[in-house]
Amino acid sequence: MYLESYDKNRRRVGVLIDATDIQRKRRLNSDYELSFLVPMTSADFREKIQLKGHVKDERGQYYVINTRQRVRDGRKLTASVSCSHVMFKLTDYKIPYASYISEAYGVHISTLLNVISAATGGKFTFSVDDTFALHDVKDWGRGNSLQALNDVVKMYECEVDPDNFVIHLRKKIGADSGLQYRLGKNVVSTNFKDDAGGLVTRMFAQMKDGRTWIGQPATILTDEERGLLAQVPGSIVDGKLAVNYLISPYQAAWANDTNPYFDGEIIEQDIEDAVKLLEATRTALRKYEVPTLEVSVSAADLFKLDKTEPRPSLGDIVTLIDPELGVVNVSARITEITEYPYTLDKHSQVTVSNAMVRDFTDIIADLEKSKNIVDNLFSGGKIRTDVFEAFAKQAIIDVNASKTEIKYDTRGIILVDKSDNRNQVALTSNGIVVSTDGLQSARAAINARGVVAETVFGQLGNFVSMLIGAGNDVTQINTNGIAAGHANWASAPFRVDMKGNLIANSLTANYAQIKSSNFTDGTIVGSSINVGNGMFTVDRDGNMYAGNGNFRGNITGSTITGSLFRTGASGRRIELDDNGFRSFDSNNRNRIRINNGSDSGVSAISFYGSDGVVAGEINTYQASGQFTIYGDRVFIGSNNTGNPIIMNGATTFYGAAQFNQTVSGLRLDTDDIAGLNSQLNAIWSTINSKADKNHTHTVTTANHNHGNPQNATSGGGTYTTSIAS
Repeated sequence: MYLESYDKNRRRVGVLIDATDIQRKRRLNSDYELSFLVPMTSADFREKIQLKGHVKDERGQYYVINTRQRVRDGRKLTASVSCSHVMFKLTDYKIPYASYISEAYGVHISTLLNVISAATGGKFTFSVDDTFALHDVKDWGRGNSLQALNDVVKMYECEVDPDNFVIHLRKKIGADSGLQYRLGKNVVSTNFKDDAGGLVTRMFAQMKDGRTWIGQPATILTDEERGLLAQVPGSIVDGKLAVNYLISPYQAAWANDTNPYFDGEIIEQDIEDAVKLLEATRTALRKYEVPTLEVSVSAADLFKLDKTEPRPSLGDIVTLIDPELGVVNVSARITEITEYPYTLDKHSQVTVSNAMVRDFTDIIADLEKSKNIVDNLFSGGKIRTDVFEAFAKQAIIDVNASKTEIKYDTRGIILVDKSDNRNQVALTSNGIVVSTDGLQSARAAINARGVVAETVFGQLGNFVSMLIGAGNDVTQINTNGIAAGHANWASAPFRVDMKGNLIANSLTANYAQIKSSNFTDGTIVGSSINVGNGMFTVDRDGNMYAGNGNFRGNITGSTITGSLFRTGASGRRIELDDNGFRSFDSNNRNRIRINNGSDSGVSAISFYGSDGVVAGEINTYQASGQFTIYGDRVFIGSNNTGNPIIMNGATTFYGAAQFNQTVSGLRLDTDDIAGLNSQLNAIWSTINSKADKNHTHTVTTANHNHGNPQNATSGGGTYTTSIAS
């Protein structure tokens, strides 16, 4: 039985016949690692092992080749190869920004898993093998897919069982197959530790903004919880809770004359509901109300020799029996297992515990999350308070989960990070030094003179807030925004909220440039608007002035639209609006009007006298096709300049014939009427050629009023004339 080798696309390359010391280590909801040694001179190393390639173990699981470490031991050249389960490829997939969930309530676990699967392009799928309650989600999906999965595991309290690219989620993995680790049967060595250092029998709780369940009805507690609290005077008043803690049923067993309770506290900033806080407190109390138990067992793998013997697996429940160590019929789960599946002479190393003790390096996603939080704490020099809150929370997790080696030397107490011995903290009589290069230099230091650090992460005032000043003479920055002038943010005369909305009593700017603006359904209130040193002004009454109020300014544009244009508010002026054009004299009397108030077809220009009575009109009617000048008297003249008045076309004096009216004031010579003179001369020529002296003749004339002969009538007809000698 050998490890199988595959390329980066999981195409089979061959088997690793020269691989030795094959070791597989798995931790619950944590690392899945496979490592082995291979000679560098072998074909296995030269041809079958490539970075980001794959190997497959006897369980059919793929592992990605991440590290190849070469080692020389004399003439012997060996490569140590480290691999991680393909599940950890999830770190290579970023959750899209559009899938980020700031806050959502009552979310099913499948909803989040579908987002993760979609982010991987469907390469990874999930199988939910148990029923999980709905959960409220906040600030989820900010990192990569493995980080998102880790958050799902924490929220829904589930456990992961990966089957290559299909990841199963259950409430608890493993089984109870009756496996025992018994001294004298299969136990080679045992290391048993029980720890009551973190024992808690009274758990206090707070949620967002320091709120608790105080004031809630006591009916939200179970009967057991209510009975335990009832033993404390004043804890329940008038049926309502007056304290923010729960008491463990094991409290009496651990109480002593000094400590009636062992207190602990949880602060859940993501919880805003008292009932959900109560559920979280119950879970935390159950975890810490008994001492933690951890047993490291080296046991013979009897299943390799006898197939009827149960094979240990991650999450399985086992029974421990080693009376001399004080371990008698102790049942707990396998939380970590190191296996040697390809050798018979090496046996599994298991860690059996009643609590999952997490290492700082347990989850790769957690490491990356810590790094990203620090990198993103400052964005463009501005403090991102939401990231700071996440940083503070993650820092507490990292500190609690760290594993430290303590050394003592002449300098003082030296704390060394077991995962990276360059990270050290020195506690000396003169101060504290934090170093990342083995105390060759200090990244941060605290002594009697102060604090020195490259960066300082902290809070001023309330959590995620900064307050400068006292009373109402303060400037504050908090989750509402920025405000000044009042301790109450909503009453501050100056404030900018998170949406960028600004309220201020006054604003003075030497120079301001507005790149873009949009006033919609808004109001600008003020005494006046002045542009160009008063060259253009709009006053509080809505009056607009150009050119220092003397209307000497210019308004330039293709179109000006308005309801009324006028040259003055009163007195002599011109007005123009949708009813037409009007002129007024100094007594505010309308003198000329061009009407536009009707669409009936008539257009008119009306003239008024100083008494306000219509004096005349020029109009045209569409129906009659006439152009009329109307008035008591219409004078057409050239101001005695001698210039002629010309009427082009036929002219009719309409009233003279129709209404028996005369046309007066005309002065016409015979030369002014075309053809009249020649006709009269022809008549006189005919008469002179045919008539005798002193004879009378009957002459028929046209309708001319000529001064000779003397007895001619004014109209046409027959008359008798006497021609003198």
